[in-house]
Amino acid sequence: MKKLFCLSAMVLVTAGFAFAHETTIIPDNTSKDYKSGDTVTFFGISSHYNLVGEELEGLDAVEMYVYKNGIKGSNLPLTENKDRLWYEGKYTLTDNNLAIAVFRSIGGYTTTFSDGTRVGMDKRRAAAANPGKSIVKTNYFSKWGKYYLNPSKADRTFSTPLGHDIEIVPLDNPAGMARDSTIKLRVLYRGKPLPNAEVKATYDYYDYRTIDAWVSTGRRTDNNGEISFKLNHPDIGKPVVWIFRAREVQKVNSQETDEENPAATLLFAVK
Repeated sequence: MKKLFCLSAMVLVTAGFAFAHETTIIPDNTSKDYKSGDTVTFFGISSHYNLVGEELEGLDAVEMYVYKNGIKGSNLPLTENKDRLWYEGKYTLTDNNLAIAVFRSIGGYTTTFSDGTRVGMDKRRAAAANPGKSIVKTNYFSKWGKYYLNPSKADRTFSTPLGHDIEIVPLDNPAGMARDSTIKLRVLYRGKPLPNAEVKATYDYYDYRTIDAWVSTGRRTDNNGEISFKLNHPDIGKPVVWIFRAREVQKVNSQETDEENPAATLLFAVK
């Protein structure tokens, strides 16, 4: 992971881009086999650049927790790393089993007016606060990032959904993945398979200096919400983290918003 790359000059460039940042989570050491009693520091990242911190949304706007043995743990206390522009949460393992770490951007509304200005309010509040302005669209966004820590070939819970609005679930065990393996994934929207969902994929070290850089784009899930990827990253002599992202835009008819736009990422290390 590129922990030392500085975005100080590049952050200013992103303000005018229409696409939103991604929400991802990764441990401090992706090469380590963590054992019971070890304390892991997870980094929660919001950025247009893969695994490079860019934005601190505010401690009240994010949360981090860990699923162990199918049970959701309490939210981890978070600190802001203002140098790296990410959040840090510490978790001590109680066993050697699979842990699924989650970093969530809790979400909110964005209302766009015909003059191009935006406010972070739902449609009703935005109209009341800006009389005379014409609303073009209101969007509600929410984002989840997952990281599979300590995947085990004996584990049978790796494909269990966690109940996020949108979620990427591996149908093949990440513990069995090696370079040039093929992994099958399923995208769920509110618990149901999501057909025709675009899933992007890339790996750490691919291109972290370019906004929204992905090895694979334009591919979509089948009628069962399933899609497969070959993990054909270069051999760099150490584990490589793969990143998958799915996003859905749903039109809704409510007084608060016109669209819902949840997004999800899935990460795991291929050793």
